[in-house]
Amino acid sequence: MSLPPVAFVVQRYGPSVTGGSEALARAVAERLQERFEITVFTTRAADYVSWRNELPAGEEQLGGVRVRRFPVEEERDLAAFNAFAEPLYVRERTHDEELEFLRRQGPCVPALVEALAAEADRYHAVVFFTYLYYPTYWGLRAAGERSVLVPTTHDEPPLRFSIYREVFARPRAFGFLTAAEERLVRERFPLGERPGLLVGMGIETTAEPEVAAFRRRHGLERPYALFAGRFDAGKGCSELLAFHEHYRRRHPGGAELVLIGKLAMPLDTQPGVRHLGFLPEDDKAAAMAGACALVCPSPYESLSIVLLEGFALGTPGLVNARSPVLQEHCLRSNAGLFYEDADEYAFALDLLARDAALRQSLSVNARRYVDAGYRWPVVLDRWRALVDAAARP
Repeated sequence: MSLPPVAFVVQRYGPSVTGGSEALARAVAERLQERFEITVFTTRAADYVSWRNELPAGEEQLGGVRVRRFPVEEERDLAAFNAFAEPLYVRERTHDEELEFLRRQGPCVPALVEALAAEADRYHAVVFFTYLYYPTYWGLRAAGERSVLVPTTHDEPPLRFSIYREVFARPRAFGFLTAAEERLVRERFPLGERPGLLVGMGIETTAEPEVAAFRRRHGLERPYALFAGRFDAGKGCSELLAFHEHYRRRHPGGAELVLIGKLAMPLDTQPGVRHLGFLPEDDKAAAMAGACALVCPSPYESLSIVLLEGFALGTPGLVNARSPVLQEHCLRSNAGLFYEDADEYAFALDLLARDAALRQSLSVNARRYVDAGYRWPVVLDRWRALVDAAARP
């Protein structure tokens, strides 16, 4: 018996792609194959800054999933885009200006939308990831009848644009990653009686990371806090460096700040800050497990996979209090601390670095939180129910 066909629409996709919503889409697609026949509609872009066509055109199989890639029509000049977009964030906009914002933001892929419109009727459901981009806005207009939106929403200026009221008006069902995200969406948009399910994401981690060996290889003798991911000013990283400098002035010789992942901003030499670059998965897990805290400085989060990965390894969180999602994770789990300014960051990091009993208590809570709500056997049941909620009668 053939499986019901389901389409996933996401702006980037594949093993070379890093990004929260993209990682979520791939992880879910590969695990829903036992229940649905998944086809992914995506672009040839690997980089969300330029949307340059780098990946092969056409169709391929990845992890057993059919992936169809369509060309992006124009690369993005980020400086030019920001110069156009930033004035729109602080004044009233026309509908045409907002559509121009959507086009310039990218990825502009009309061929994807045309293919989706031509084939939408054959799908049991069409699942769109991320509210913000061109494929979701135009794709929902083309294939909204049996659609699911997984908006990965956080409070940012474009969320106030009228075109996004259109986006949230079209889906039949919604998948939210956290309760804080769902509250934000329901406060902003009239979802009515359409189903909204709290689906989340499953977390998998290395069972026994080689922490001691990792520390020896990198000369990490003192406690350290870890940042993992794209180190970018837009993710609160400039503020993090300033706050860590403030901490080190108060506590000379205190915990280091270790960065792993890609640098997307200049990093000057700063005492107590080290960048180790990209790490293999086993080393990434060891880096997380050995840290006294996993630092999440971004105020803009809809889930934070990296925080949950740290929790799964028993590492407490140290997060930006301006993110309702991150703060809620810490409060619900009782597994992390949050900060609003440099003094609070310094106090919290000092506490986590020197109080082993506190770290152990938070560690137990962190693992329990992930096991209860963010393991795949639990999460996949929610995703199956979400797809069925939007499916054809």
